[in-house]
Formats: sequence, C-alpha cells, structure tokens
Amino acid sequence: MWSTSRFSLKKLRTDKRGAVLAEHVIAIVPVLMTFFTFVQLSKVATARLVVKHSAIIGARAGAVISNANDNTPDAQGDGKADIQTAVQQAMGPWATKGQITGVNVTVQDQSNKDDYYGWVTVKVTADYRCTVPMGFLACGGTTKKLEETYRMPHQGAIYKM
Repeated sequence: MWSTSRFSLKKLRTDKRGAVLAEHVIAIVPVLMTFFTFVQLSKVATARLVVKHSAIIGARAGAVISNANDNTPDAQGDGKADIQTAVQQAMGPWATKGQITGVNVTVQDQSNKDDYYGWVTVKVTADYRCTVPMGFLACGGTTKKLEETYRMPHQGAIYKM
C-alpha cells in the first residue's frame, strides 16, 4: 500500500501532472470524429459521381445497343447484357476492388418501330461500402445505397445491312 510519508491524499488531489493529457484526449475525439466524417462524406460524393458516370455510359450504350422492342434490324437480343457490362466497366476499380457492390442496372427502352428515337432510360443502383474509421456517421451505417438515372434518345440503326 502507499506509505503516508511519500504520498498523501492532499498531494494527490492538488497534483496537476497528466491534466494536459486528459484535456487533449477529451478535445481530440470530437475533432477526429469531425475529420473522419468529412473524409467519408468526400468518398461518398466521389462514389456518387462514379455511379452517375456509369449511368451516363449505360445510357449511351443503351441508345445504340438497346433492341428491346425489336426495332433495330441487325441487332441480336435486347442488348441488356452489353449495357450491364458497359456500366460495370465505367465503374473501373471502384467495382473491381469491392467498394461499390450490388450493382443493379435497369433498362427501359421506349423506342419502337413507330418512334425509332424514343427514350432509353438506364437506372443504376449500387451499394457503397463505407470504410473510413469513425466515418459511419456520414453513411448512416456500413453501406450507403446510391442510385442514378440517365436517359438518351435511341440512336440504333433503323435500316438493315
């Protein structure tokens, strides 16, 4: 136990050593939480741009490839697999390294034999995995669902070669 000659309770109460360390710990936690939340917000914003870019690329591919209503004579099938591939490729390393997962592509082709230039709408839904420590506040959990839609007029060939 403590010897009364060396330590006393009065001395212990008035001792200021370690106060700066305790104050630093109390102050640094909210600062770090704020910093990591902003870092996570910037990553979410970048991931949203990646998903929007992939929706634009998907719509561009759909405008040329889509043949859901059999109005492009030389096209085989509806082209949805190729549009899905274009969207995945547009995401680049974000999708291959696993930060963006659960990619779902929906294609709605409103063109037909009467209106060759109808709208082709591509909707991309994906999950972004939040990886920044203590940045979960920005995501509201471990993942954030991102959704983007883009449309372009159908531009497929209307003649047979």
